[in-house]
Amino acid sequence: MYRYYAYGLKIISDTAFEQFVRNDFEGEADLQIHHYVEDGVKKILKNDNQVCVRGKDIFFRNYAGLFEARLGDEIFFEEHEGVNEAVAKEFVMGNVMALLFLERGLNVIHGAAVRYRDKTIIISGNSGAGKSTVTTEFIRRGAKLITDDQAVISFENGEPVIIPGYPSQKLCEDAARRNEIDIDELIKVDDTKNKYAISRMDSFYPEISRIDAAFFISRHEEGENLVAGQVTGARKADVITKNLFLKPFFTTTMPIPPKMMMDCITLAGKIVVYEVSRKSNAQTLDGIIDYIDSTLG
Repeated sequence: MYRYYAYGLKIISDTAFEQFVRNDFEGEADLQIHHYVEDGVKKILKNDNQVCVRGKDIFFRNYAGLFEARLGDEIFFEEHEGVNEAVAKEFVMGNVMALLFLERGLNVIHGAAVRYRDKTIIISGNSGAGKSTVTTEFIRRGAKLITDDQAVISFENGEPVIIPGYPSQKLCEDAARRNEIDIDELIKVDDTKNKYAISRMDSFYPEISRIDAAFFISRHEEGENLVAGQVTGARKADVITKNLFLKPFFTTTMPIPPKMMMDCITLAGKIVVYEVSRKSNAQTLDGIIDYIDSTLG
């Protein structure tokens, strides 16, 4: 059995997850990961892209395999024949973990978080918006990675905090090569988007920290190269809600639970929120970094 620590959880798994941090803890685990799916679930999940919700037991089938998050403390998964095991594991560390946090009553924003100039900031946005490129540039400039792709939000004494994930970042092949990263020694974790897992052990921030600001990145086709500004009023909660990691799940399968909606509103009232829209195919990276830098005081 393998023992890890990630997202504040002590994890026991019957299969290796190279991106997680090894931890020889004693006592009970908070989460158990099983590299199999029980027959009863297999009988239900017969169709591709099928999702089933039974209280705090959520399971689904996609092109990579069968997956289940159960009661907030167990994960089951099994890849389809011919599918790279690493691809299935990436779904475990992404979508399935997000469902597990849903079962635990925690919100997850689709994006990374970094510690930069003694501030904790979230860098969010839809796939392809450029959040990974921005995050990578911040790391190059000395920022510490707190989490990649999903920012798990909790509250301590009424203040919003980020729970550190694990010291790894996903980058597409082009981005890795632009940053002079040799992909030959990397784990390929997404065949459809050609993404690889990059170790960030040397630039990882493992402490829980208060969130100072969130930046939501998007793209536009016409007009100025870069349009940015602070979000105020009720729109803050709306922007946060639209960028929840499980937004597609809440749109198609079940509504956002009331507690999670209230947490989004509370978060909006506690942090500064910005929107940054970049023109597609324009060179805007330095402008985005400079803008974010300027807001941090």
